[in-house]
Order: sequence, then C-alpha cells, then structure tokens
Amino acid sequence: MSPSIERLLFAAACGLEDEDERRAFLDHACKDDPALRRLLEEMLEVRDEAESFFQRPEASLNPRPPSSREEERLGTDIGRYRLIERIGEGGCGVVYLAEQREPVCRQVALKIIRLGMDTESVIARFEIERQTLALMDHPNIARVFDAGATASGRPYFVMELADGEKITDYCDRRKLDLDQRLSLFILVCEAIQHAHQKGVIHRDIKPSNILVREHEGRSVPKVIDFGIAKVGEGRRAHDGTATLSGRIVGTPAYMSPEQAEGSPDIDTRSDIYSLGILLYELLTGSPPLRIDSSDELGDLKIREMLATGQIEPPSTRLKAVPGSDLSCIASRRSADPQRLPSLLARDLDWIVMRALEKDRQRRYGTAHGLALDVERYLHGQPVIARPPSRWYLWNKMIRRNRGGFIAAGISLFALVGGFGTSTWMLIRERNARHEQARLRVMAEKATANEIRLREDARVADLVRQAAVLLRYGEKGEADRLLDDLPTERIPHSLEAAHTFMTVANWNLTEGNWQPAAERFQALGKVLTNVDKSDSQAISFDFLSVATAVCEWGETGKYDELRRQAIDRFADSANPVVAEHILKATLLRPADLPTLERLAPLSEVIRDSLAREEKSAHLRAWQQFSLALFDYRMGRYESTAERAKISLELASNSDPRKVSNQLLIAMAGLRSGAQREIVEPLAELRHEVDGWIGQPFQLLNSDGTLWYNQHAVLILLEEAERLSANSGS
Repeated sequence: MSPSIERLLFAAACGLEDEDERRAFLDHACKDDPALRRLLEEMLEVRDEAESFFQRPEASLNPRPPSSREEERLGTDIGRYRLIERIGEGGCGVVYLAEQREPVCRQVALKIIRLGMDTESVIARFEIERQTLALMDHPNIARVFDAGATASGRPYFVMELADGEKITDYCDRRKLDLDQRLSLFILVCEAIQHAHQKGVIHRDIKPSNILVREHEGRSVPKVIDFGIAKVGEGRRAHDGTATLSGRIVGTPAYMSPEQAEGSPDIDTRSDIYSLGILLYELLTGSPPLRIDSSDELGDLKIREMLATGQIEPPSTRLKAVPGSDLSCIASRRSADPQRLPSLLARDLDWIVMRALEKDRQRRYGTAHGLALDVERYLHGQPVIARPPSRWYLWNKMIRRNRGGFIAAGISLFALVGGFGTSTWMLIRERNARHEQARLRVMAEKATANEIRLREDARVADLVRQAAVLLRYGEKGEADRLLDDLPTERIPHSLEAAHTFMTVANWNLTEGNWQPAAERFQALGKVLTNVDKSDSQAISFDFLSVATAVCEWGETGKYDELRRQAIDRFADSANPVVAEHILKATLLRPADLPTLERLAPLSEVIRDSLAREEKSAHLRAWQQFSLALFDYRMGRYESTAERAKISLELASNSDPRKVSNQLLIAMAGLRSGAQREIVEPLAELRHEVDGWIGQPFQLLNSDGTLWYNQHAVLILLEEAERLSANSGS
C-alpha cells in the first residue's frame, strides 16, 4: 500500500462526520486489508483527540484565501520551472504559465495549492486530480509532465499547456458550421471515453473546460480540469461531489440530476448528460436550462430544476428565438436563419434529447456510443436515437395480440390468394411499361448528348480552321468561318482567344463595327474561362472587349459582359488587374450591388498607391480608375480630387488627360456648376473629334491602343447628355 493511497483514504474518512457512514466507508475500502483498517482507525482516533483538545473552530475548514502578494511572485523558480504569468485559479489552486528550463525548454502549466488552503481534504483532492491526469494518455486531454512540492511543502504538478479558447467561443469566432462543430464534438467524446476507460468520471464537462486551438490547419480540443473527477472504486479514491457542509461541487447548468443529488453510485452516464448539454449549446448558442450558481439559487432549488425542469429539443428552442437573435445565432454557424431550426429537427434533436434523458438508463451507454451516433448523422446514416418507428409499434401490438392476428392472417391469406395471379400479371405488365419508358428516356438523353458532343466538335474544328487561315493572312475567310457560332460552344482555349481577338481587330480596321462587337462579345466569354490565374494579360485584353461591346454591341450585351468580368476578377489581388477591370466595367453607370462587388478591387489599388511601387504613368492610370469608381459611387468631391492628382502625376497620355478632365466636368455638373462646365465640354468635344475624325488605327499616335480614344468618346457622350439635362 503506497503512502499516497493511505493519505487519500484518511482524508476521505475525515470528511465523514457521521460514525456510521465512516464505518461503512472503512468496511468497503479495507475489506481485503485488515492491517490498513487498523492503521486508518488509529490515525482517525489521534485526529479526533487533537481536534477535541484544541477545539478548532469550523471556520478553519474554509481558510481565508490569501492575497495576491502572499502567492508566488512571478519570476520565482519552483524546481526546474520559472513562473511567468498567472493564468487561472480555482477554489484551492492557482495555475501559472511557467517555463521549463531542463531537460528541454518549453512552456507548461504549473498548478499549485494556494497559500492557506493546504488542509487534508484539499491536499487529497489536489492529489486525486494529479493522479487522475497521470492516468490519461490521449491527444485531446492535457497531460501531466511532472509533480513535486515547493520549499514550503505545498504540492504542485506540471501539465501540458492548453493555450486555446473555450470551445463555444472558438466555434462562434470562426463561424464553424454544424458539421464542423459536430466533428469537433466527436473528438471531445473520444477524450471523455478514454477517461472513462481509465475509470475516471470528469463531472465538470463545460465549454470553459474544453479549450480549442488550431494546429497544422486542424482544430484540436483539449479537455482540462479534472479537479472534481471521480475515480473508479477499484482505485480507492473518494467521491467528493459534496464538501463537508454538503454543498454541491460542480457547475449546475452542466450537471446531471443524479450528480446534483450527490448520488454515491454516480457513473459515466453523468458525463453523457453533460456532453448532451455541451452539444445543445454548440447547436443553439445556450445551455437548455438557465442555472446561474448554487449561491444564488440554493442547492434544493437546483436539484429540483435539474430533476423536473423540462428541456425543449434544440429545434424547438430556436423556433422561439426572436428574429434578430436567431440571425446572430445562424450567422455564427454559417447558416440561413430560416433553415437552421429545420437542420436540427429530427436526427440532431433525437441525439441531444437521448443524451439528456432524466433517467440515465435511457441515455447513451458510453461517450463512444454518443460519438458514433453523431458520426452516423454526418454520414447520412440512420441514427440509433430515433424514436420508435411505426413498424416497431405495430410489431409490438402483434406480439400482444398473437392469437387474434393469426386468425385474421389466415382469413386474409385466403382472400388475397384469389387475386394473386391476376395481380401478379398486372404488376408484370406495369413494370414492363415502366422499363420501356426508362429505356426511352435513356436513349433520348444519349442522343441529346451525342448531338451536343458533335456540335462541340464542329465548332472547335471551325475555330481551328480559322486559326490556320489567319496564319496565311486570310482574315476575311477566317471571319466568315466564325459567323453564327453559338457562344456557349466556343472552346475555352488560348488558340480560340487569339483567333477571335485577331478577327475582331480586323473587323475594326475594315469599319465593320457591329461584327467586331459580336466577335469581342464571344471573346469575352472565352477570356473569363481560359485562364483562372491572376493574369493581367487577360484583364488587359478585356479593355478592348468592353469598349467595343459598349460602343457598338447590342443593348444589354455590355451588362452581360460586365457580370462575366466581375465574376472572373472580383477576387484579384493584382493592382494592375484591378485597374483594368474598374476601367472596363465602369464605362456605363452601374447599380449599387455591382459597385459593391467592385469595391475590393478599389481597395487593392489604394493599397498599391500607398506603397508607391509603380511608375508615375501607372499611378496616374490607377488614380483615374479610382476617380471613375468614386464618380459611379456618387462621391463627386473625391472624384475631382483624384482626377486632378492623376493629371499632375503624368502627362504622357492624351486620352487619360481628357478622361480626367471629363470626370472633373461631370463631377462639377453633379454639384450644380452648369455654367462653368459648358465651355470646357465644348473644347473637349473639339479635341476628341480631331481623334475620331482620323482613319481608324489599332495603335494611336501616342502609342496607346485604339480603345483609349473610344473610351474617352463614351465618357464624353455621357457628359454631354448630363449637361443637356442639367440645362433643361
């Protein structure tokens, strides 16, 4: 018999003031060890005599908690450990963040009995917690590394540092959905199952005792605080559910009814109940019963609430939550508020309510069984916790009335036998018709698929032929091959993109504006699917596509192209891509949802400008694109400021200069400065007419591509319409 076990049994016996209870405890604990029984009786006799002599007051059982100055100072060395920070405390212990210096350097958690709390019962409970943790060897339970005593004799133990956040806060902050929360809950169940297999009942399972942190991209929970755990009888540890004064120890809101009653035969199913409350809170955001603390309500009231309080299924609880609160709960679970209650109904309701049965005989038998039922739900399999089915109830009724059902069955068999042959023939005929219909549908689908594949092959072959013709300079013939090709059939390839770009530009040089717009429209579909990287080459080509479709395309085609571009590039982190897409998609006014989707691209450009990592020429274009975005957003003062900055940064592009001047003019018109704008607009019209009046060329005289001048023309026409409307 080790000294530590003797000490534990002595402390447990000391806590029993009734002689009959103490005698029954010794009979049970020492039934196979008479020598141990005699030793404990002698120790108890000496203790009783000492207490009688000194007449120790009752208050000594609850010593005054020491002030923070009486505790260990930070920086103090305890053995191989240096105290760094005080990170927690309980009723009898203080937990420090400590640094282990040998044989390895690491951060650990060191728990030590508080000054003035080192009574026999407290030391016994502290020793139970240490030995309980030492039994564990599970990745989701904090491990014990070391133990000892301070220079003043107060025991301590060192355990793995669990530096996460409580499980409910972790799930809410990261907005984990239901499946992610259930997967995390399964890991907690497996940890508790491990403790049960070691003969340990935790008895204080609650969110703050399950800390979660992210490790290598995975959420890892750690079960902590076995301070009031119960160790199985085979290990001879006392219960400790109640203190010497009979008060409840634990957290009432997460406690099983039998634990609150102080039942001596509490078993692992008490932890199943606590796991059910934890699952309830993970799903709904709060525990099923509102119980603050035993100090406020009193033990009798708590026991009554736990024994008789009605618990609603999780889905029913959520249906009664006000709309604003339900939206908040659903948001933290990445779910639709209207669908969240229905997601919990049936399977998850059944699982939770089985774990929370008042009668422990009807709960899950093990934590592993609870975890398996949750896994069945995640895999779409039937769960064990389902209520009795109709077939089950029907079968039970048959068993209760066996004789009557046998007689009825014989009569029914005779009646059905007369119709058996005809019914069988009808069923065969019906099945044959259904099989014919099924085969016909399959044949039609196969035919439609074959037609689609043939059409795809035909279109791809025409695009390849056009590409070959372009290599030989036959641009007109290549253009004719591409006539009337269905846009959705055009292959998403770089060859197709190059072919349509070349043919579209050829149409521009020939003055075929509408055919050019049609080729550019098809090219836009290809560009949004051919290369999914953050490529500025693709976004650059979009400038030509957007300008041509905006100026010469059919009504509504530009809006369709704009949606495609935003879907493709809205998440880009490349400031050059962002600049291209803002200019391409804001040639026409846009509604608020469209502008909100473009807002992240404007932030990418702002960040780039703050770093000044581009040339003055590129920064001038970035400032213009932000000025254009601000104008579409209705921020006219900011529009004028950014346009002026763009003008000051660089003057090597006439289209950019005129575009900035047009934005300044339109911002002024929006602000009511009609008279001051009329003359500058006329001057800008004269300058733009000078460009457009020249023969069309793909490359402008200043080295920019054709779309720059035509984008200016689009903005100019918008400014003139605005001026005319303001004057009228």
